[in-house]
Amino acid sequence: MLLYTDVTYHNNEMSNDKTMKYTILKEIGETDALIVPVFKTKDIVSQVDISLKQALKDVVDMNDFEANTKQMLMLYGVHIHAKRVVFVGLGDEKEFSVRMYKEAVAIAISHAQTKKAEHVTMILPKKLLDKDDSGFVSRETIIAMRMSTYAYDNFKSDKESHTTIIKEIAVLPECPVSTYKKIQNAMEEASIIADTINSVRDIGNTPPSVMTPTLLAQYAQDLARDQKKLQVKILSKIDMEKLGMGCLLGVGQGSEHEPKFIILEYWGTSKQKKPSVLVGKGITFDSGGLSLKPGDSMVDMKYDMLGGASVIASIKILADLGVKKNIVALVSSAENMPSGHAYRPDDILTAMNGKTIEVKNTDAEGRLVLADALCYAHRYHPKEVIDMATLTGACLSALGTERVGIFSNENNMVEGLKQASERVGEYVWQLPLGDEHREAMKSDIADIKNIGGVNNPRYATASTAAAFLEFFTRDADGKYAYPWLHMDIACAIDHFKGKSWLKPGATGQAIQTVVEYLR
Repeated sequence: MLLYTDVTYHNNEMSNDKTMKYTILKEIGETDALIVPVFKTKDIVSQVDISLKQALKDVVDMNDFEANTKQMLMLYGVHIHAKRVVFVGLGDEKEFSVRMYKEAVAIAISHAQTKKAEHVTMILPKKLLDKDDSGFVSRETIIAMRMSTYAYDNFKSDKESHTTIIKEIAVLPECPVSTYKKIQNAMEEASIIADTINSVRDIGNTPPSVMTPTLLAQYAQDLARDQKKLQVKILSKIDMEKLGMGCLLGVGQGSEHEPKFIILEYWGTSKQKKPSVLVGKGITFDSGGLSLKPGDSMVDMKYDMLGGASVIASIKILADLGVKKNIVALVSSAENMPSGHAYRPDDILTAMNGKTIEVKNTDAEGRLVLADALCYAHRYHPKEVIDMATLTGACLSALGTERVGIFSNENNMVEGLKQASERVGEYVWQLPLGDEHREAMKSDIADIKNIGGVNNPRYATASTAAAFLEFFTRDADGKYAYPWLHMDIACAIDHFKGKSWLKPGATGQAIQTVVEYLR
């Protein structure tokens, strides 16, 4: 018989309108798959429930399972209530990390999902709960499980090929019942975080013919609809003309789809306190404009709006969590297309603050739309500003597909973000931003140009792009108007073939880091 506590949480706003049930159990009940994480120790078998010991011992004795990091073993007929038992290795306890743990959890549940499992139970071992706060461990477990079950099947006509929907995730924590309330709260937080991130993955994976600036603005409005403390305003082309947003308007003028400037405000404490401002690049498709990308480079440019979607999701999560801070999100959204109306190389655009920009390449458009957003941020006299953008291929070349590049004029922000990323198991890496990069962006005929390299147009272009953005964080006297940090998320926003713990497509990377930092 299943013994449930009264701790059950339903979320009815899942990605793709799917509903999942989260439950805390007192003992193992009927389930399609029971996931059992174990460390690599001298006595692996001692870590598991008595009902699982003999089966695991038989396999361990044959050296077929050593609990190496992310090693997985699936057995059938082991437990009366579980159709299958999935043991997953956590490796040496001394080398344990949150990232490794989340990947191991995700591998196990993804494998169960391929076996058409709809109800999954995971044991949270005492040894694991003793490593950190039980609420934190539970939260990160649910986030890993929920995000690994995600799949984008919307356009597959063959329903049989759709990924199996996990209907229920249950956890069985090896801890006193008195701790269950903390775990329940953690599960609710995890649901908010993971489901909102998965909604970003949905819109990132949406074809660009569907995902226009108008639809990105609608996404912001939809997320804000049920959160009364979240205020949203969408600026039209006419509004932007009045504000003098020449950069955003210039980038968007080649498209049939009007650009949008999206403003979200969350006032979680006194309005006398300065807000943290998030700025996002929302290019819903980037053809390169008249500086047309090669065909292969144009593929996956639907993901160029993920910086904007990420800041929208971040402020929504923070509002839903009731964080007692003031947060503002600003998104410059446009489609960068070639046409008879498109902006050109050699054009000079004027940003909202009156500074002029020489256009050397229309494919360096992300920094242009961000320039107007960074200027708009001055209006809030912010405590700090973080921008998120799929800005440069150079950052991808430098860091690969796992780490987000960060640049800043404020060391405290860098250290805070690094700590937040480590806490939730994501990677960031600081790249240089120096005078040589600022010098490379100077123009002979305008205040600044939109591309430049150190001694060569191709050198240090992730850093010179950051130097361009930094130019617009300064006031009229050339002094920094606010502490600022730039996140180049081009490195980690999508997986082409997926990982064993993450399916192909948009990843939602870096959102949890920003949320953790701002909490």
